[in-house]
Amino acid sequence: MAKTTLHDVPAALVQLVNLITRNLAPVLARYRITPQQWSVLAAVANAEEDPSLAAVSRQMMVSKQNMTGMIARLESLGLIRRIEDPTDLRASMLQLTSKGKRVIVSAGPVYDAWTEGVLGRLSESDRRAFVRALDQLTQNLAHELKDER
Repeated sequence: MAKTTLHDVPAALVQLVNLITRNLAPVLARYRITPQQWSVLAAVANAEEDPSLAAVSRQMMVSKQNMTGMIARLESLGLIRRIEDPTDLRASMLQLTSKGKRVIVSAGPVYDAWTEGVLGRLSESDRRAFVRALDQLTQNLAHELKDER
C-alpha cells in the first residue's frame, strides 16, 4: 500500500471508514445491528437525559431526515422508542427500550474490545495524536459547515 500524501487524506479517510464499517459489521451482526445503528444506540445510551432526535442528529453530524430513517429502523427492531418532548410538542425525544438496553450491555464490551484491538496496534502517543487530529479535523469541518449556513 502506497504512503498517503496530504493530497490523498480525504480519500484515505473514506477508505478507513469503509474498512472500519466492513470489519465492524460482522462483530455487531451478532446483535442484529449495523455499525451506524450501534452509533445511534450508543449516542442515546450515553446522553445524560433522553436526547432529542435533533440532538442525536447534530452529534452524529447527519441530516434530520437521515436520522429519522435510522430511528424508524431502530424502532422497528424494538431498540428505541420516541416520546413527546414535554417542552416542544413538535420534537421527539429518544429512549432505549429494554431490548435496546440489553444490546448496549451485551454488545458494549465486544465493541470496546474490537476498538482496543484496532487502536492497540498503535503506540500510546500515536493513539493520542490520532484522536487529537480527528477531533481537530471534525471541529474545523463542522465549524465550516456552520459558517456556510
